[in-house]
Order: sequence, then C-alpha cells, then structure tokens
Amino acid sequence: RTLKTVAAIQNDEEAIIETADGERVKCEAWWENRGQLHRSWLRGVEKYGGGSFESKRYLEGNDILVCESIFHPDDQSREKAAVTWRFERQAKS
Repeated sequence: RTLKTVAAIQNDEEAIIETADGERVKCEAWWENRGQLHRSWLRGVEKYGGGSFESKRYLEGNDILVCESIFHPDDQSREKAAVTWRFERQAKS
C-alpha cells in the first residue's frame, strides 16, 4: 500500500486520497510529541457502515514499531473497533 503525500494544501482545500478499498476520502496527518508520534485520520469512509479511521504510529524502544488503528463509526450506537500491530526489527543474519 502506498500513501501519496500532498505537498501543500492551500487555505481551506482538503486532501483527498483513495483507500485500499477504492474509496476517495478526506485525509489528515501530522506529527505530535516532538516527532515521536505520527497521527492520521481518514474521514468520510462509507464502507463498514460509514465512519472514520484514526491511526497512531510510534516506536517502543528502538526495535518495535507500533501501529494502532481505530474505526470510529458514524452511528453512535455502534462501538469503536480497534486493532494494534507491533512490528519487531529483526537482526540481520
């Protein structure tokens, strides 16, 4: 999967990307905690009943990349769905 970045957004323009499911959605991404946490949102998702994806990516120590993904459904009566992946760096053999 490849995310193409938007070089510059002017004034009130919105960044639009195509998801892996082929949907065109609004996207936002930024760094927090002095560059230690990357956060992004995909808004306007229609699949899964409609909602938004929030993602957080950060390092645990020097060898583990953590990726948290939370689906926020538009329907407030539904619960959020979340998954967390941990990728560990392997020593070169």
